[in-house]
Amino acid sequence: MRLAGKVAVVTGGGSGIGRGIVLALAREGADIAIPDIQVLNAEKVADEVKGLGRKVLAMKTDVTSSADVKVMVDRTRDALGKIDILVNNAGMAAPPGMPFTNNTEEDWDRAFAVNTKSVFLTCKTVAPYFIERKAGRIINIASIAGPLSAPTMPAYSVAKQGVITFTRVVAKELAAHKITVNAICPGVLYTDFWQKLAAHIAETNPAFKGMTPRQVFDKRVNDIVPMKCEQEPADIGNAAVFLASDEARYITGQALMVDGGCVMY
Repeated sequence: MRLAGKVAVVTGGGSGIGRGIVLALAREGADIAIPDIQVLNAEKVADEVKGLGRKVLAMKTDVTSSADVKVMVDRTRDALGKIDILVNNAGMAAPPGMPFTNNTEEDWDRAFAVNTKSVFLTCKTVAPYFIERKAGRIINIASIAGPLSAPTMPAYSVAKQGVITFTRVVAKELAAHKITVNAICPGVLYTDFWQKLAAHIAETNPAFKGMTPRQVFDKRVNDIVPMKCEQEPADIGNAAVFLASDEARYITGQALMVDGGCVMY
């Protein structure tokens, strides 16, 4: 129960990696707010959190809207009393590139709005509250696609690298207030996006011709992940628990690769 008495906000916590983070934090004692554009998903995960004995608030939130973000923060503080931990997990992948000229201007605008601008908006809204309290944890979910400069997903890759850079900027600014700001970079997970990307790879890359999306994914894991196994949302959740805990009080401005060894600095 490393997070007993804490309140965490996990944007996009209604599915996938976000759900894994929500459940990991709740199991360690945190009460949870789940703002998600897909509110039905958030409500389903909220039921799981209640089953763990934690307080929870699910709400529909568009994290690309500053007005929605302000309402979300105010509702969380009213319902749960405070905010100790902000996890910026909400995100989306743009359509595949290869070549990058396949992407449209709208692809880039949407990728940056959901993946990068949203992190700015939530941090801007929560930071003054954390500064007043002289405490707080911010955890931004980036991706190995950022440091790898992934040609399969140009807009997403650049947007997620932006999250890493923004994490370091905010970490420097907030460090004097005893607020830590870190990023987690997940590796290869079999998400809805990966299913679509794998189908695209099978259609466009002769080396994968005739493969199912799952076969493409398994081959990519075997090719690029040194540990030769896929990861689960719980792996990201466990990393978030650590960064949110007192054990990580002196860690800030870092991008933690949780990827089976894909990226090594």
